[in-house]
Amino acid sequence: MKKVQCIIVGSGLAGISIAWELFLRKVSFIIISSPPLSHASLIAPGVWNPIVFKRIVPTWNASELIKSLLPFYSRIEKILKKQLIYPLKIWHAINNTEEEKLWKQKQVLYPRFLKDIFCLSKENYPYLKENIKCGEVNDAGRLNISEYIFYSIELFKSINAYAENYFNYDALITDTDQIIYDNILAEKVVFCEGYLVKTNPFFNFVKLKPAKGELIEIECQHPILPENSILHRQINIIPTGNKKYIIGSNYEWQQLDEQATTLTKDKFLLTFKQLFHTRYQLIGHYAGIRPASDRRPILGNHHKHNNIYIFNGLGTKGVMLAPYCTKILSDNILHNRPIENSLNVSRFFI
Repeated sequence: MKKVQCIIVGSGLAGISIAWELFLRKVSFIIISSPPLSHASLIAPGVWNPIVFKRIVPTWNASELIKSLLPFYSRIEKILKKQLIYPLKIWHAINNTEEEKLWKQKQVLYPRFLKDIFCLSKENYPYLKENIKCGEVNDAGRLNISEYIFYSIELFKSINAYAENYFNYDALITDTDQIIYDNILAEKVVFCEGYLVKTNPFFNFVKLKPAKGELIEIECQHPILPENSILHRQINIIPTGNKKYIIGSNYEWQQLDEQATTLTKDKFLLTFKQLFHTRYQLIGHYAGIRPASDRRPILGNHHKHNNIYIFNGLGTKGVMLAPYCTKILSDNILHNRPIENSLNVSRFFI
């Protein structure tokens, strides 16, 4: 029988990130996952953005999240010997004088993140259709999530810490001291299943607000933006290198499937063509379901089974939230340190 300290169920952003936190703490684990079940992490653009544009304010706990983010992913880059993180500036289009006034007011309050308004000009970027007034956001960037997950799984496979299999909840045997599952003896199990938590009999009381998102990927004839920038105007236009760009994303609350739709693709391309005049080729169109909750991640143990845990609800800010949350959850699992109420799964207990 294989003995580990922790079983991790799921290999999306949450599952891989908690695995790395345990790996770095020299805690034994095995990931059990069936990757085809959900594609949300694999197709996510991986952008971290410290600003909520709707109100032009920092996202929840932005400074602490960024403080955790860079050392965490940088350490993994060194182990994997792969570049995964790309610091970027986000250029947010300013659409009217009221928004410009608001930006300048908020810039006084949040000078770390909000930089000066400038003109994104046709003179410097000749494939723009018109000059665009933009506010610049600092301390942003992108994690290549698909490579982060792929190369992490390859490493975990090499140390016999990854098994590709459907998880059978009925086969899980638990008591106060141990977990037994399919010839594995463990102390704890952590479920990191995204929106599929709805099928988990231990945590089906958790109320997610899943949202479908779509992205397209294009290759342009000419470079249209610097590779260290993102243009945000209704949609994000994200350079990924070699004249390739990710465009998206959207929120669909009703049609919760992972099927890419022509309607959304056409909408993205129309917006792109309103901004730029250049030839391009569509090279990808993806869809996934984000496990959003009540705007906060979901961490902690089951109210009846102290050795069964959940890590979920990362949503659109997942790249920023994951390193911060993995530390909190690992401290709770290993040292019984408390999890604040706003993050604790106990907020869903009946």
